Amino acid sequence: MTCKRFPRRSFVLFGACALVIGVAVAAALPFNFTHFGNFQHMSHTGDTKGQVKLAAVPQAPGTWGVGAIAGLKGEILVHDGKVLVSRGADPEGRTAPAAHGEEAALFASATVKSWIEVLIPREMDQAAVEAFVVEQAKVRGIDIEQPFAFLIDGDFPRLRWHVVTGDRPAGQGGGHDGGRAHLISGMRQFHAPGSSGRLVGIYSGKALAGVVSHEGERFHLHYAGDRTRVSGHVDAYAVAAGALLKLPVE
Repeated sequence: MTCKRFPRRSFVLFGACALVIGVAVAAALPFNFTHFGNFQHMSHTGDTKGQVKLAAVPQAPGTWGVGAIAGLKGEILVHDGKVLVSRGADPEGRTAPAAHGEEAALFASATVKSWIEVLIPREMDQAAVEAFVVEQAKVRGIDIEQPFAFLIDGDFPRLRWHVVTGDRPAGQGGGHDGGRAHLISGMRQFHAPGSSGRLVGIYSGKALAGVVSHEGERFHLHYAGDRTRVSGHVDAYAVAAGALLKLPVE
């Protein structure tokens, strides 16, 4: 089938062409990057229904991902192929295996065969870390217009993270973004300065900004602490000197 020419009235053919194009674009993403749902759409419409069953998301060793459960009832972490969920009903943000039939409203992952390790030379706030990730990716030939996964292992002098609950918040400050005004969901907030552990990050690039990251942003991070015993969406952080940034190698 060719998609070059079709009558304007032929909406069925147009839809088929668009589907083919969409698959081609998805297949072209590096690191087997996979995503479902859309931050911008969810924020603007309040639509938090499931987009994919967690049993169907990539789970091969070397897969790293983040997301949110359907209904925004919790957070999702894929840690080296292992799918973990932190449900909003848990007061400690503890992780557990996905339940049968559980779905994601938002999800993004990439598969990494090996990592380049870069020492973080000084304490950095969030803005400095984001600039450092982009700079180091460019130096190593990673296309910063395209999405990729990265890790940061170390100590975090500042760390604030949350787990969404799916409950309608009673006042201002809800949402899956640490406090924006669309009030999609309440959340459990955790302030943990001085914590150590891992940040699992998804960089959207220009290609998926506003889709796998919040509108106007290109980073989506989840915290994995106490050997993945707890996890959630990161709202703010700083990284101590001596931490390791891990960038992907195709």
